[in-house]
Amino acid sequence: MPDSIRIEAQPFTPSPLPGAAPLRVLFAAGGTGGHIYPAIALAQTLRQAHPDAEILFVGGDRAEARKAPEAGFAFQSISVHGLAGKWTAAGMLKRLRAVGEVVSGLPLWQSLAAIRRFRPQVVVGTSGYVCGPVMLASWLSRLPVILLEQNEEIGKTSKLVSRFIKVAVVISAESGVYFRRQGIRTEVIGNPVRPAILSATREAGITTLALEHDRLTLSIIGGSLGSTPINAAASTALRTLAHEHWFRDGWQVVHLLGPGRTGGLPPEDARSLGIAYSAYPYMDNIQDLLAASDVIISRAGGTFLAEIAARGVPLILIPWSGAASDHQAHNARPFAESGAAVVLTDAQLSADTLLAALHDILPDTARRAGMAAACRRLGRPESAAALVKLIEELAPLAIEKR
Repeated sequence: MPDSIRIEAQPFTPSPLPGAAPLRVLFAAGGTGGHIYPAIALAQTLRQAHPDAEILFVGGDRAEARKAPEAGFAFQSISVHGLAGKWTAAGMLKRLRAVGEVVSGLPLWQSLAAIRRFRPQVVVGTSGYVCGPVMLASWLSRLPVILLEQNEEIGKTSKLVSRFIKVAVVISAESGVYFRRQGIRTEVIGNPVRPAILSATREAGITTLALEHDRLTLSIIGGSLGSTPINAAASTALRTLAHEHWFRDGWQVVHLLGPGRTGGLPPEDARSLGIAYSAYPYMDNIQDLLAASDVIISRAGGTFLAEIAARGVPLILIPWSGAASDHQAHNARPFAESGAAVVLTDAQLSADTLLAALHDILPDTARRAGMAAACRRLGRPESAAALVKLIEELAPLAIEKR
């Protein structure tokens, strides 16, 4: 069985800041976990370096309104919603609400009010629609703004707000081309990873999840909202693998179905097949699952890939074809090219293709080791610390203007 690993971010010493006042940083983050978790990761690392730092999250009414306070950070809600959505009656109503908010200017005025009350020295945005009004308000307030772009393919919102930012932080030289062409300072730092992801151990993860220490772990994760096609293909593939003794006796499966989604193996079926299998709608302590995993099947969101790369786990990636600008396919490409992942498109995904990928990877110890090493080389566990240094550098700019 694999040895326990503990991954440490690079140690760093916070730089002295002018004046005695504590560092004040405002985060604009919301919509999906891919936008929220990088902000939380950076805020947690910032708080470790500057225990007296004052931190405020600004966002809408989605997961950020719960996740930021749960992580111990102050949260200010503004009336902001995205324009994307399904072409249904409900989707059109959401679009009309978002358009109405933009036309009224309400999110901008709310953002300006939050900035006036909180008086941040630096503003950090993690792309997504929440950044629009907050970054415009920050630019009007003459504050230095850092934009974190989580994906290889630059999002529409990131392009729209680029005129308001001081520094763009990207995950690769290629993804920074757009910002450099605009004359914007661009830093290749990568996505910040939560300290809990880096410090989790295999033993603790297995114990917390009530898994067996003498089995390898296959994790199936269809993104924070889950994926019905992945659930269905994986469950059918597992029924076939159950007839192969090397899998039945040597592996265990953790399946994150997604809130409200179905498609997993019913408990009675898993028992009759002899598979060590557990399913959850969602998991807050994802650090334990990543630490316990030996192979992961997942979508290809930029933030989640950064967390997996920090751990170094072999991957079967199924990029979501509905992602804006097909950014998940772009995110998956470096992992495929480096040998860290096997990639299946949504169109290619079936029980048979997934089963073939599992047959290629799971029984082959040497291949798994090579994939894990390739994945780990793509990781940037030091990203959050580097971003704290950047915040420290920019904070005096706001102080000097006051």
